[in-house]
Amino acid sequence: MLSPQNLVTLGNLACGVGAILLAVAALIEQNPHRLYEGALWLVLATFLDAIDGKLARMTGTASPLGAQLDSLADAVTFGVAPGVVAVTLVRMLGPELGIQIHPRLLVVAPIVFSCCAILRLARFNVDAEDEDLRKDHAHFVGLPSPGAAAPPIAMVLFYFGVADTKLFDVSPSMIDLTHVVTVYAIPVMLFLLALLMVTRVPYPHFFSWMTRSTRPVSTLAKFVVLFGLLFLEPELALLAMSLVFVFVPLLRNMPTLLRSISRGHG
Repeated sequence: MLSPQNLVTLGNLACGVGAILLAVAALIEQNPHRLYEGALWLVLATFLDAIDGKLARMTGTASPLGAQLDSLADAVTFGVAPGVVAVTLVRMLGPELGIQIHPRLLVVAPIVFSCCAILRLARFNVDAEDEDLRKDHAHFVGLPSPGAAAPPIAMVLFYFGVADTKLFDVSPSMIDLTHVVTVYAIPVMLFLLALLMVTRVPYPHFFSWMTRSTRPVSTLAKFVVLFGLLFLEPELALLAMSLVFVFVPLLRNMPTLLRSISRGHG
């Protein structure tokens, strides 16, 4: 019988497959809004992925089967689906903006992203073979696949949500500029995120960081601020948080990364 956390993991996988199917539906129906729906499914998948491991450790039912199932689900949901949804947006809406991106780039970018995500997951599985499954991870070596999936997901959501932003006045010209920048940035971002997944840059475990505190008030305050931002401007908040999560650890560890590169060439 499947344990509760394995059912949650399968829910994560179902969201990933659903997002891919919605990208296909967007092309068939010529309805770009389907991509927004697919990105929302991937946001739900991120939440499910965050709680399945925590649920396993809370119930004492963590197992090698659950760990392998989680990696396989992540390979689809965060390795394949984000690139498919994001590149479909570029293919559908780029021509409307007068943007013609090299068609091979729109094939290579999601493939490279997917390959690096699966390499990242395989390396994690090998590194974690001797670890106690009942313990949470304080940090990851390399950008975790859900973290890598977050910017393209958030960019798709923000593409559609920027016109509804109420936090500040958004003029039609600013909306158009945002759309153009997003379309150009998606393929480049997929390549950059792919590289970060296979580096040795340490990244924090976001959910563990949110809940790791000896003071309940501190933990509650983090969640209040997070959900407050998401309620205020969900698309903008998701984009900002995803970019902060990806680039702040990279910038913090840049000196160490450059030293290791120079030693490798020395």
